[in-house]
Amino acid sequence: MQEINKNERIQYLDILRGFALCGILFVNMPSFLGDRPNAMMGDVDQAIRLVFDLFIQTKFYTLFSVLFGAGFYLFIQRLQQKGLPKTIFARRLGILLVIGLLHLCIWQGDILHTYALTGFILLLFIKTKPITKLLFAAAFQIYALLLYLLIFFGARQLGDTPVVELDKTLQSFVASRDLLGFLSHHATVQLPEALMNSGVIWPEILSLFLIGAYLMERFSAAPPTNRFLWWTLGISLLLTLPSFAGIIQAHADVPDGSINLFYVWLSGRTLAITYACAVALLVRAGRMQWFAGLGRMALTNYLMHTVVFTVFVFFSGQHGTTPLWQGLLLVFLLLIAQGVASNRYLQSHPQGPMEKLWRKGTYGKKNR
Repeated sequence: MQEINKNERIQYLDILRGFALCGILFVNMPSFLGDRPNAMMGDVDQAIRLVFDLFIQTKFYTLFSVLFGAGFYLFIQRLQQKGLPKTIFARRLGILLVIGLLHLCIWQGDILHTYALTGFILLLFIKTKPITKLLFAAAFQIYALLLYLLIFFGARQLGDTPVVELDKTLQSFVASRDLLGFLSHHATVQLPEALMNSGVIWPEILSLFLIGAYLMERFSAAPPTNRFLWWTLGISLLLTLPSFAGIIQAHADVPDGSINLFYVWLSGRTLAITYACAVALLVRAGRMQWFAGLGRMALTNYLMHTVVFTVFVFFSGQHGTTPLWQGLLLVFLLLIAQGVASNRYLQSHPQGPMEKLWRKGTYGKKNR
């Protein structure tokens, strides 16, 4: 979600960011409505959950994280060109951390605080060579793989069980329209849990940041050819097929168990590459321009997702009971509205409201 001057933008990054933002909303929608075990879902919702696990879950946070790393490289380059201290990026991360922590007081799925905290570690790699970034990224990805393999083989040996539980405390707050209790529960229970989770997943997030920074540096001078993109798309799609088979089999056994979790994570590594290559080819063909507005206002739109769904949940008084297919309708309506509003807003403004606030806090009165 890095922001750069309008006349310096790389169109592909804006469009890919907008595309990824759409996927993020699909991923987050079940959590907004209240995660619940697969056994509590109807047949239609179970089918939706399978489609999500195959094509959406873990694919888009992977893209978003790589984009953050690419944005980091561009931001540091611009600081160097303007002769500004690199500590400005640390200030930028500090503001993002505050936004993320406030966001956590409304919804436990916030990723901004994890990005901010991990971003401070990313600062250590400012002067490293591309190959160094790539080697560290590979090492951290291996760490993540070993962690998920441990979970996978543990489920194989001890028996797989559902890992999703309905939060009855939040359900009771929503049913009674107790907004204060809802916010207090997030601040005192969900926020600490989210911070603990960030302490576990930061190596994987850092690896994706480093991959993004490496790719941005690598392809800034020599963008990939269409032939390279087509070959990469095809190979990554083929590598995804075994994970698809594992997900389908897991859904026939324990749909929301640890084994399914492993295959969903694994498919996110490869299918994200497929998506990135497909978007690049479509952009070169002059398609997907509509997504650019969403991407340029990614922070504003991301936070608005939480606001809209929180209002919807409290208005309905239901948490953990709204069917996913109904949530899908709201997702489509919201994304269409945001796409239209973002593109119109940017016709008369250089950036979105939250992006403007973030930039102003980053540079202070100079607001370069």
